[in-house]
Amino acid sequence: MTSEKVSRCALQFSMKRRLSKRRPDVHPDEHAVEQDICDVTLWLRERYHLQSLHLWVERHFSQIGRQIAAISILHPKDRAEQLVPAAHAAFVAIGYEVEHYGADVYAYQACNGRHSQHEALQAYSRIQAALQSTAATG
Repeated sequence: MTSEKVSRCALQFSMKRRLSKRRPDVHPDEHAVEQDICDVTLWLRERYHLQSLHLWVERHFSQIGRQIAAISILHPKDRAEQLVPAAHAAFVAIGYEVEHYGADVYAYQACNGRHSQHEALQAYSRIQAALQSTAATG
């Protein structure tokens, strides 16, 4: 029996697969936007008491690291006006630059929310702490 955590989230599976194909000159602990998408999704679900949430993150082909082009909420559409600013604030709090300059974009797969309660609590704590830190310094 292995002690390695097995993720049930398709986005995290995709991240693990992407990071496993890295060139030897790229550090394996390089920033993974997929984990941040999951954490923000889980934080939003807990913060706004949502059963499901479809957070859509886009990036320009020239953006790397902690740069993204746009954040959208596809479900629940009727809460997008409230949720998009919260998601934007969360991404900025964890160090992202959000800038859409009109060029072509690609979208990340959405987090399907299939995480353990422990993972959800970790994500909530991480995002909440970042937001509080940003508020304290800003």
